[in-house]
Amino acid sequence: MKKLTGIKLLLQLKQAPDPSTLLRVLELLSQILLTRPLFIKEYHEQLLFLSAFPYSPKIHSAVNKELKRVALAVKQSSPALYNVLSGDGIINTELICSYSFSLTKWLSQKFTQAVSLHSSFADADTVRNILQLICPFAEFEKTTQDEMKLGQRIATISAIKNKQAQLNWLLRAIDESNLPLNIKEEMFRQLQVFVQWKITNPQYSRTFLKFSTENIYYQKKSINQINTKWVLNKKINLPVKLTTEQKGQLCDTLKTSLALLSRETDPVTFADEQAVQLFNMGRGFSIALVYLKKDRRLSLESYIGYMAFKNGIPVSYGGGWILGTSCKIGVNIYPAFRKGESAWMFCQVLRLYHQNFKVSYFYVNPYQFGKGNPEGLKSGAFWFYYRLGFRPVQTDINVLSKTEWKKINTDKKYRTPVNILKKFTAGPVSLHLNKNNTPAFFAPEISTLISNYINKHFNSNRKAAIQHGYQKLKTQFQLTAKNETLSLLYLLADKNNSLSLKEKKDLANVFMLQYNNSEAAFIKNLQKCSGFWKLLNTQGQK
Repeated sequence: MKKLTGIKLLLQLKQAPDPSTLLRVLELLSQILLTRPLFIKEYHEQLLFLSAFPYSPKIHSAVNKELKRVALAVKQSSPALYNVLSGDGIINTELICSYSFSLTKWLSQKFTQAVSLHSSFADADTVRNILQLICPFAEFEKTTQDEMKLGQRIATISAIKNKQAQLNWLLRAIDESNLPLNIKEEMFRQLQVFVQWKITNPQYSRTFLKFSTENIYYQKKSINQINTKWVLNKKINLPVKLTTEQKGQLCDTLKTSLALLSRETDPVTFADEQAVQLFNMGRGFSIALVYLKKDRRLSLESYIGYMAFKNGIPVSYGGGWILGTSCKIGVNIYPAFRKGESAWMFCQVLRLYHQNFKVSYFYVNPYQFGKGNPEGLKSGAFWFYYRLGFRPVQTDINVLSKTEWKKINTDKKYRTPVNILKKFTAGPVSLHLNKNNTPAFFAPEISTLISNYINKHFNSNRKAAIQHGYQKLKTQFQLTAKNETLSLLYLLADKNNSLSLKEKKDLANVFMLQYNNSEAAFIKNLQKCSGFWKLLNTQGQK
């Protein structure tokens, strides 16, 4: 092989036709000095891909060796190179980002010496008003006087100048306030806090982050052609038995994986650690299901998050919003792994939700394939879902998609114009696994029904409506525990006496246990609650 530049070698690394060629290219790349930031970044991403999808033990070993060389090169880099490399979660760099209050608190506790206050975009008035709320009123002089940004105000109040200590002071002051968590989160959001995170722990960097309970799976070939029905019906394994310590480590991995890419999801940030599950799906691929803490659960849907791993390396994340047997599903495949069996990996997610939660109707919101999402349009993401069996819900869009699909199959060079792809985003796409079980209602529509009912029958007085529902439940079933959602649903059920007394009682029992049982149990119980579905069907007929 003739001498090639680093960039050309990276191109060959992407296009290597077989393991032996790939190994030779890696050997040549190992001789190139790691001094150029763009090259280091691209090389790092390709090494991550090969670490997740290795062809052989030799390649896996060579990749790990090169990742360690990258880590050392970054550690020894100049300040200028360090600055350019920072922001991507690479080991020995830093990240400056804004997170939620809860995740920032976790970061500061997990990486005590590595996380500090960087800046705040909040104006002086916002800083003054919020700090006045979390400090004793008697300190009005230091909390209110003069115009100060957040760091300066904290220094004035606390006499603390160290940025790490300032962040800890702020988090503690908010945490010790007698306020609900959602108010604490909103105050922190309004402060627009940015933290500086020095990524010095190898285990918690994108370079080396992993969680695995299996041996390495060596990739003989990629799966490109997917039979969705066959994949979804292949029986899943029971969840992996995890110790309490392993569950904690898994949740730490989930939080870190997202935070390193400046991302968060509610199920991960507010995870019920003891409820987390891990499923081995085959071929070195595993999926963690993560459930919200009881006080963070949604009113009607069950929001179940997931993160997928290939050979222990996080490659994808997302979530499903489940109501009965329907599920709005979202998928995000990390950029480094988008060329590696994306369709097969997403099918495994569908398979798990289908079998574990009895979901038979999946739908995807238009954002996922282009609405307000230029990248989704550019990549033609609509066809990603179409190839897996998803079809537009709207009849006219479905007809248009069939026409375009014929053109694609007739002319392999044909590409759907962007203006047509934009038309596809007029509505969601769905995958029916049971044609006789199409949902009549989704959570937003039920929410709207409740709002309209309150406005019409209680003159827009929310408290009066809820209290009236509580009173009815107490009178009919002697229920004294409080569940706002049940109270409002019960008003709908009682309005025209559309449900029998037994159906009303079943409805009450399911929602009274909503926050006592596991989320999986609530999903199962709601699917069986004939009163709930009869209520929705009755409302849908009006």
